[in-house]
Formats: sequence, structure tokens, C-alpha cells
Amino acid sequence: MKPIKLKLRGLNSFMDNQEVDFERLTDKGLFGIFGPTGSGKSTILDGVTLAHYGEVSRKSTNFINTNCDSLNVSFEFQISHKETKRYRVERIFRRDNKTGNVRTKSAKIIDITKEEDIVLEEGAKPVTQKCQEIIGLELEDFTRTVVLPQGKFSEFLKLEGKDRRSMLERLFNLQRYGDELSIKLASKIKAEKDKFNILQGELKGYGDIREEALEEKNKELLELKQELIKKQEDLNIIGEKFNEAKELWGLQQELGQKLQEQSKLKAQEGEIKEYQKRVKMGESVLKVKPYIDSYESTLEEINTIANRLEELKEEITRLEGKKKKAYDDLTIARNRKDKDLPKLKVDEARGNEAIKEKTKMHMLINESQGLKKEIIKLEDALKNLGDKISENVKLTVELDTNIIKKDKAIEELKVPADFKEKIDSGILLLNSYDSLTKQRDGMNNKIEVTLKNIHVAKEKSQDLQIKLKEKEVALEESIKNLEKLEKECPGDQNSLLFQHEKLALAKESWNKFNELKDDLQKSSEEIIKLKPKLDSLLEKADKLDQEINVLKGIIKKVESENLANALRAELKHGDMCPVCGSLEHHPENLNIVDITNLDQYRKDLEEKELEKDKIIKEVAGLETNIINHELNIKDREGKISALGVDFKSTSVEVLEGELKQLIDTLKFYNEERVKFEGEITSITNEKNEIEIRYSKESTLLVNSTDALGNLQEELRKLEEEIKDLDIRLTILKKDLEIEDFRKIKNQIIKKEDTRSHLEDEVKVLRITLKNKEVEKEKLSKEEGDLKNKLSEIKSTYTEKIKAIEETENSIRDKVGSIEDLEGYVRGIAKTIETIEIEYIKAEETKNKIDEQFTKCTNDLITTQSNLATLSKRNKEDKESLDRMLLEEAIEGIEDAKSSFMPKADIDKLKHKIEEYKELIDRLAGTIESLNKKINNRSLTEEAWLEIQKRKNVETEKLKELEESQIKLREEIKTISVKLLQLKRLRSEEKELEYKLSLLDDLEMLFRGKRFVEYVAANQLKYVSIEASKWLKEITRGNYGLEVDENARFLIRDYKNGGAERDASTLSGGETFVTSLALALALSNQIQLKGTAPLELFFLDEGFGTLDDKLLEVVMDSLERIHNDKLSIGIISHVESIKNRVPVKLIVTAAEAGIGGSKVKLERS
Repeated sequence: MKPIKLKLRGLNSFMDNQEVDFERLTDKGLFGIFGPTGSGKSTILDGVTLAHYGEVSRKSTNFINTNCDSLNVSFEFQISHKETKRYRVERIFRRDNKTGNVRTKSAKIIDITKEEDIVLEEGAKPVTQKCQEIIGLELEDFTRTVVLPQGKFSEFLKLEGKDRRSMLERLFNLQRYGDELSIKLASKIKAEKDKFNILQGELKGYGDIREEALEEKNKELLELKQELIKKQEDLNIIGEKFNEAKELWGLQQELGQKLQEQSKLKAQEGEIKEYQKRVKMGESVLKVKPYIDSYESTLEEINTIANRLEELKEEITRLEGKKKKAYDDLTIARNRKDKDLPKLKVDEARGNEAIKEKTKMHMLINESQGLKKEIIKLEDALKNLGDKISENVKLTVELDTNIIKKDKAIEELKVPADFKEKIDSGILLLNSYDSLTKQRDGMNNKIEVTLKNIHVAKEKSQDLQIKLKEKEVALEESIKNLEKLEKECPGDQNSLLFQHEKLALAKESWNKFNELKDDLQKSSEEIIKLKPKLDSLLEKADKLDQEINVLKGIIKKVESENLANALRAELKHGDMCPVCGSLEHHPENLNIVDITNLDQYRKDLEEKELEKDKIIKEVAGLETNIINHELNIKDREGKISALGVDFKSTSVEVLEGELKQLIDTLKFYNEERVKFEGEITSITNEKNEIEIRYSKESTLLVNSTDALGNLQEELRKLEEEIKDLDIRLTILKKDLEIEDFRKIKNQIIKKEDTRSHLEDEVKVLRITLKNKEVEKEKLSKEEGDLKNKLSEIKSTYTEKIKAIEETENSIRDKVGSIEDLEGYVRGIAKTIETIEIEYIKAEETKNKIDEQFTKCTNDLITTQSNLATLSKRNKEDKESLDRMLLEEAIEGIEDAKSSFMPKADIDKLKHKIEEYKELIDRLAGTIESLNKKINNRSLTEEAWLEIQKRKNVETEKLKELEESQIKLREEIKTISVKLLQLKRLRSEEKELEYKLSLLDDLEMLFRGKRFVEYVAANQLKYVSIEASKWLKEITRGNYGLEVDENARFLIRDYKNGGAERDASTLSGGETFVTSLALALALSNQIQLKGTAPLELFFLDEGFGTLDDKLLEVVMDSLERIHNDKLSIGIISHVESIKNRVPVKLIVTAAEAGIGGSKVKLERS
């Protein structure tokens, strides 16, 4: 991420719009942000984080300037990845008027890579998420990468123990692997255990849920459905009768109501006739009323116009006097306007011209005085400039002499390169010798410590072995007690469940037995009741059968004889009989048959057959009932037989007692078992802990013994290396004829330091000399410019004096010797204004009176004309009114007024009359229609109430059955749901048990901070490798950085043959560059999270405590490491750093009453 441009307004100390151009600020690679403490240097970084993340890195929530109600921030940046892209983030914040809290008003991120801007996201959260996606870093990581905490790394280099571990945890952001992870894990374990306990409690509530209970309920539901169908059929038959009776009862009630309404309407007949009379009179008056209104209106207008005529005559007399006075005043004003006004206007114009020339003259005087002062100032400046040029020449000669002298001294301090190289070799050998000697001493100490550790480990192992045997004995005893208890186990949950099921089965069997027995008894009793009825009906049916046969014989005989007589009567002699084929017929032999009772016989036969059919149906019903009851008896006997006799051997009370006893016994057993298991677990844990400690001590003993052998071997090798180094040192000393390498090296370093110091002085002197030469050229040029400028100003001064004299003469010609020109012109203007106003007022008054007089005269003529017209119209209206009164048979105006009714009231009365007629006709039709529907039927109230009661009873019975069905369905649903829930809970129980076992393993793994230490050490290893690369680059290969097995920093001094140095031995400058390398390495590691590299970072602390020499080292280092892809910014209030930074942003602190902080870019 490369910053391009930042715009701020209203953030902390920045009140007004301020812009930071990062492209110009970072173009040299190294830049600085300078300003006094509290001026707002770090606020610039806050602006960047506020644009990206909507908050500042310091977590402040009140970041709007106290004098502002809003905050605007706009930040442009570039991402250099596979393709280069540019973005702009814009945010506006407002302060809430009620709470004072800061709220985001608007936010958006725009892709500005191409000519057309593309809005990627809008809104606070979406914009923040998009910025994180583009940069690849969250706020904390971005801040830690861009702003390097230099002082923290200086401190970190020298920390040890707990403080070092804590800082590692903070630097690498490992809190989530330490206490935070432990807290989360403990919270998770507690939550899962709570879930498990709740689950166990829930499972206890499902003890009586079984599949068998569901089957029983389903069977009950099937039987209930069949009963419901039968009951519904019965209710449908009753319902049909009820609907017929309801319809008839409703018709009877409606007929009675309509007859009452008809009686009431007939009673209103007289009132309706009176309404008809009033309507007729009202309509006549309505015809006459317009004539009355017109006549009376005309009379009122005549009176009003007569009064207005008198008023107009008086007004004309008054206006004639006012008109004469207005004409006189206008004549006087016109004379003043025509004579005095032209002369006054000429004088006014000359006065205004004189004022303009006087103003111009004052300007010329002021300009001439300014030019005179500038001439004096330039002459003084020329004199001072000449003195500076002389002083510059003198200093240039002195500097040249000094440089020659110091160059000679530098040459004398040079040391031969081969001699210096041999001295360095000697120091390397000597350092190696000292290092090996220290290693030998350390090795001896380690051997002594190892021997001591071996002795302590042996003692601890023996002690732990004794404790381990004691725990094994205690464990064996507890296991025996548990095994003994388990042998005497009264049962388990399955036994309890079996006993529960046994009790439930016994209760169920007894309930079924009693139910079947009752049902069997009822069916037997019902058969006993039905058989006598059946016998009686069969006997009755036989009797009817005999009577039917007799009637059929009689009817058949009568019909046969009657048919034979009819045939014989129609046959003639010689016709063949269709029955017997005879050709002879004897009518005299015919028996006369009486057929008058034939219809009665047939009717009696039909009645008997109907009665017989009814009895047969009743017999069939009784037989069906008896068969059903016999089948039911057989079914119940079969079911009783199927139940067996085993359940009768033990009563329910005995089984309940056995269950209670089993529960109490199991409770005691479980308590004892939990107690023994707790003891076994406790002893096992203690035994395991002792075994672990014993294993550790045994391992330590073995390792210490091995280590002792290794240390003794290493000591032997060290002795040989020390001896070899001693020989080589002796040879080199003899060759160089010296005894103390370090003393000679110090002398060389001293000479080189002196020589380096002199070279720096010469460098400064040469820069100063060059500056003086540049200064001389600048002064000479400045002197020439001043001389030219002085000549120009003197010429201009002379011209100004001449122009002043000419202007004075012109003013005198126009107005003479008058001094107050403005007062003179004002007086003339006031006189002109007075004349013009008087004329305009007089003319306006005259026009106004003329207009009033003309209007009044016209009104008089119009009023006189209107009066004549109205008198004529009044006469005509009276004649029309009298004619209409006569036609409508109204006696006079007063009679018409007293009989007047508004048309709305007449319409209301007419509507009532029409409504009355309609009601009479409609009621007559309704009554006729109702009589047709009733059709001579009738229904008494007692009969109607009886039908309603019967229907309600049957409906209530059906409702009860339906409610039973609903209740049964709910029970079935509840049992089904609980069975599913029970299955789910059992599944959850297994899952929770598995989770808890995993969480217990994790708790053992993350106990303490071993995992954090492992991760920190691993990350520190990679950071140190990266830091070593930076350190070598900064120090030109003189130093490197490593981490030992205890995660302590070691400095590799390549100037002294790669010798190891502890971080605590570093000087101030060495500490700074080493901590800088560490900071850069950590920044690189954090950037690995991002999608693109960050192309700048800031150093925000550490400069205030550096002396001049250390500051020189630090600045040299920073100048070496910046490049095209990495810009370095220094944030400081130290003035001495400014001159070393090529580009700087100066932040000026806010001033009360003037404004907020300001920024300005400067170059050295």
C-alpha cells in the first residue's frame, strides 16, 4: 500500500481543510513529520486509519475538534500487485446533538484507477470491510506494521524471564493462545457440561414414554372413529327434521310480525291525508313566492338608491373646493421646477468632478510619501549589502587555508593496510582464545551442576518409587471393594426398567381383564333382554302371516269369479272360451259376485304386509344385535383366555412394593459405587501424577548421565583448541614484535576516529566554503537588483509630484477656494430633491382630486338612472304578484307567507306519503307469499322446543365424541413427539460425551503457557533470521542477530571474527540499529497477512534520548535502507534531525482564536 494524498478537516487539532501530498513527501525515500508536542503529528496517522477502518488506532471515540460539528477525511492510496490500482476512501462524521457521540454520516470507497470513477462500496461497515479486503490487514496489524515501536524493541533486546515472555506474547499477538484460549476453553467446557447436565435432567422426564403406549392409543382412536361415523348418521336424520321445523317456525313467526305491521300502518291513514293537504298548499305558495320576493326586493333597492343619491350630491360640493386649491399649488411648484432646477444641477456636476480630483490628489500624495520612504530604505540596504560582500570574501580565504591544513593532518594519520589486517587477525585469535577459555570454565561449571543433578534425581526417584507402591496398594484395595459391591449388585437401570415394565404390564393386564369382564357381562345381560322381544315379534309375525294368507285367498277368489263373469258376459254363442275352449255358454248358471268390499280387502292386505315388513325389520335388527353380542362374548372370552392367568399370581400392590424396594436398593448401591469409583479415580490420578514425576526424574537421570559424558568429551576438545590458539598467538606476537594486540588496535581505532573526525570537519568546511561562494554570487546579484530598483523608484517619485500640482489647479478652477466639497455638493443635492418632491406631490394631489370628482359625478348620473328603472319595475312586479295570488286561490301576501314551506320539507312529506303506500302494498304481497309457503301447515311452540332439544342433545353427544377424538389425537401426537425428542436427546447425549472427552484432552494440552512459549519461540526464530538480514544491510555486514536455545538474543560481531556478544553489551547506537532491524523484521512478518506490501513505515519514538554521535549513526542507517519500494518517515519534535531529512512536513500547533493545526511541506 502506497499513500498518495490525505485530506483532513475537523480531526482533533485540525479545524480547517489540510492536505498532505504523500507523493511529494516520499519522493526522496526518507522524510520527516516535525512539530512541537501536541501539534498533531500523530493525528496524520490517525487520519489514515480513520479513512480505512472508521476508527483511530488509539481507540478514542471523541476525535472531532471541539470547535467543529463534523469531520471530513479523504485518503487516496495505491496498491502495487499483479496490476497497479488506485483508490480513494471518503468518510464524513457528525457529532450527535443530543448525546454528543460521534456517528458516521456517509462513507464510500472509489476505484480511481481509470478515467471514470467507480464506487465500490457505500456505508461505514461495507467500506471498512472492503478496505480490509484490499489491504489484507485489520486495524491492529496495520498500525503495528506502519508505526514501528522503536523503544519497545530496544527494551525487548535486554529483557529476560517472565517480562521477556510477556513481551513476546504482546509483540506476536499470542494472547489468544494463552490466557484467552484457556478462558475460552474453560468457558466452553463449563457450557458443554451445563448442557450435559440439562440433557440428563430432560431425559429423566421421558421415563414413561414407550412405543406400546402409542399403539394402544391408536387402537382407541380407531374405535372412536367408528362410533363417530354412526353418531353422525343419526344426527343427519335429526338435522333434516330440524331444518324443516325451523323453516316452518320461522315462516309462522314472520307472518305474525307482518300482520302486526299491517295493523299499525292502517292506524296512520288519517295523518297521511293531512300531509297530502299540506303538500298541495305548499306547492301553490312555492309558485307565488318568487313574485313576492321580487316585489319586496325592488322596494328595498328603491329606498337604498334614494339614500345614496343624497350622499353623492353632498360629496360633489365638497370636492369642488378641494379641486380649486390643488390647481393653485401645482402652478407654484411648476414655476420653481422650470427656473431654479437646471442651474442647480450644473453646480452639482462641477462639485462631484472636484471631489473625484481631490481624492485622486490625496492618493498621489500618499504614493509619493511611500516612494520617498522606500528610496531611503533601499539606500540603507545597499550600504549593508556592501559590508556583507566584504565579510564574505574574508571568510572564504580563511576556510580555504583551514581545509589545506586539515588535509595534511589526515594524510599523517593513515595506518598501513597489511599491518592493520595482521592486528585484526591477532584480535580474532585472542577473542577466540578468551571465548574458549570462558567456555572451558562454563563447561566445568556445567559438569559440576550435572553431577549435582544426578545425585538429586537419584534421591527423588527412590522417594517417588516408595510413594508409587503405596498408591498401588491403596488402589488395589479400592478396586477390590468396588468388585465386591458389583458382585452384590441388586440390578441396574435395565432391572429398574424391567420392574417398571412388569408393574405397567400387570396394571395393564388387570385393567384389560376387568374391562373385558364388564363388557362380557353387559353383552350377556343384553342377550337375555333381547330374546323375549324377539320371540314375541316372531309370534306376532306368524299370526300376521296367517291373516295375510286368508285375505289373499278371498281377494283371489273374488277377482277370479269377477273375471269369469266378465268373460262369459261378453262371449256369444259359438265363440270359443279362452279358458276352457267350450263353444257353449250358459249365462243363467253365473253366480253374482259382490265386489264392493274388494278395495277394503286390498287395503287391509297392504296394511298387514306393511306391518309384517316392519316386524321382519325389527326381528332382523334384534337378531343382528344378539349375534353381535354373542360374537362380542366370544371375542372377550378369547381375549380373557389370551391374557392367561400368570398376572393373577401377583397383585399390583406387591409389585409396587418390590419396585420401591428396588429403587431404594439401587440408590444406595449407586451412591456406594460412585464413592468407590471416586476413590479409584482420585488414587489413579495421584498414581499417574507420581508415575509422570518418576518418569521425568528417571529420564532426567539418564539424560544427565549422558550429558555428563558429552560434557567431559567437549571439555577435552576445548583444551586441545585452547592449546593450538596459544601457539598461533605466540608466533604472531613474535612476527609483529608486540605484546598487546588490543592496545595497538585501540591506538589504530583512535587514529582512525581522529582521521574520520578530521574528514568530517573537512567535509563540513568544504560545504561551508561552497555555501559562501554561492552566498557571494547571491549578494552580488542582489546588489545589482537593488541599484536598478532605486533608479526606477526615484523616476516615479518625480512624476507623482508634478501630477499633484496639476490636480490642485483643476479643482480651484471648478469650485474656487471651497474646502468642504462634500458638504457643498450635499446642499445642492438636497435643494434639487426638495423641488422635485414638491412638484410630484402637487401633481399627484391634483390628479387624485380630479379622479375623485369624475367618479362622484358618474356615480350620481348612474344612481338617478337606476332609481327610475326600479320604480317602473316595482309597478310591473305588483301586477304580476296580484295575478298569481288570484290564480292559486291565495287571499294575500301574509296568507302566502304563513303557509310557506321549504321545498325540502314538501319533498320529505311527499316521500313519507309514497313510502306509506309502498309499505302497504309490500306487506300485502309478503303476507300472501307467506301463506302460500305455509300451505295450511302448523307447528306448536312445544313441538318446536322438543325438536330443538333433541337436536342439541345429539349434537352435544357428537361434540363430546369429537373432543375425545381430539384429546386422543393430542395424546398420540404428544407421545409421538416425545418419542422423537427422546431419540434426539439420546443422540445429543452421545455427541456431548464425545465433545467433553475432546475438551478434556485439549485442557490438558493447553494447561499453563507451554504452547504460547513454543509458538513464540518458533516465530522469534524466523523474525531473528529476517532481522539479521536487515542488521547486516544497515551495518554493512559488521553485525548479525541470532537466538540461542533459551530464546535470548545474541549479536554476531563480524568485525571481531564473528564473536558472540550479549545484547546487554551493545552501545546506544548499536542498540538502536539492532532494535530497528527487529522492528523491520516484525513489520515484514505482519505484512505476510496482507494482500500487497506496505511501501512505507514511521518511526515514532526513540530520537529524543540520542546524543549527536548516536544520532549520526542512526541517520546514516536510515539513509542506507530506504529504496524505491520502501519510504521511511520520522515523527519527532527534535530540531537537530530536521537538517538531515531531505523532505519534511512541518506541523504548526493550533492557536486559540486563530485556528487549528496547519501543515506545510518543506525541502532541505
